[in-house]
Amino acid sequence: MLGNLFAVLLMCGVAVIPASFSGSCWAQEAAGNTEAETTEAETTASEKPQLPAPGAAQATEAKSETTEETRSPEDVARTAFGDPPDAKQLTKLRGLWIDRKRHRVYIDGYVATNRGALEMFACPAGTKEHESVVATLAKSSEVHGALLAVEANPGTPVRFDPEFLPPTGQVIQIWVCWRDDKKKFHVADARSWVQKEGTEESMDSDFVFAGSSFWQDPSDGKEYYRADAGDMICVSNFSSAMIDVSDNSSANADALLFSAYETRVPERHTPVRLILVPVPVPTDDPVHDEKAKAKLTKPEEEVLPLSRK
Repeated sequence: MLGNLFAVLLMCGVAVIPASFSGSCWAQEAAGNTEAETTEAETTASEKPQLPAPGAAQATEAKSETTEETRSPEDVARTAFGDPPDAKQLTKLRGLWIDRKRHRVYIDGYVATNRGALEMFACPAGTKEHESVVATLAKSSEVHGALLAVEANPGTPVRFDPEFLPPTGQVIQIWVCWRDDKKKFHVADARSWVQKEGTEESMDSDFVFAGSSFWQDPSDGKEYYRADAGDMICVSNFSSAMIDVSDNSSANADALLFSAYETRVPERHTPVRLILVPVPVPTDDPVHDEKAKAKLTKPEEEVLPLSRK
């Protein structure tokens, strides 16, 4: 019921998550919400220009360089790229879009770690960056809603009691896009950034839309989406995972199966764009299946335009 509500809200262009779903509010439309910016621009235009004081240009330039160096990875990632084509922005701050026609979810973020053992492939910024390859600018609950809007079907999180039952849900193809120091475009299957411990092989298990769950605080009765605490896209099984790895993968610190593929992952804080695409379930209609498969092709450079800022 709750999932259907989110999908309907998004499909109708009302990008809002109800308060019970992590308490996050989404922007309704990227355009038309710039009243404050317009007022500021008009005020600035009406002011009389003044000549800069001697040395002001050099001081401003130095200050600009210092500011650039001290910007947080989140701020850098938020302005690194332009909007993906034909996509609708879902959050008030840039970082999450959907393309309903191509059934794609776009999430901006940055490389959080490029070495060491992993429990997650991606987590929301400010949560579990020390054990995730990517930190995202969107919350797990927001991405969950975005996946519903592109018709992805959630399943059930992993269960351990009385016995191990793997997570279920629609398979999600995840691409990671970035640009190097020379602005050259790169794209890779997210699994190629995850290395099997003790081997040269990359992870080959599927990612599935498990859907996480809610937790109710007994002190005030409020509900919280569990994956917002960090478990967005996991490579170790967690009952709180929004997207989990399909196979049995230990979350015990001394038995983790995966690590960051150091020779493939760019430097820390490199801005990236994740593209999530629900893998179509096969049907009895071969024509339909062929059209569906076409949406899984590797993204091209147009999905990562350079920022105009």
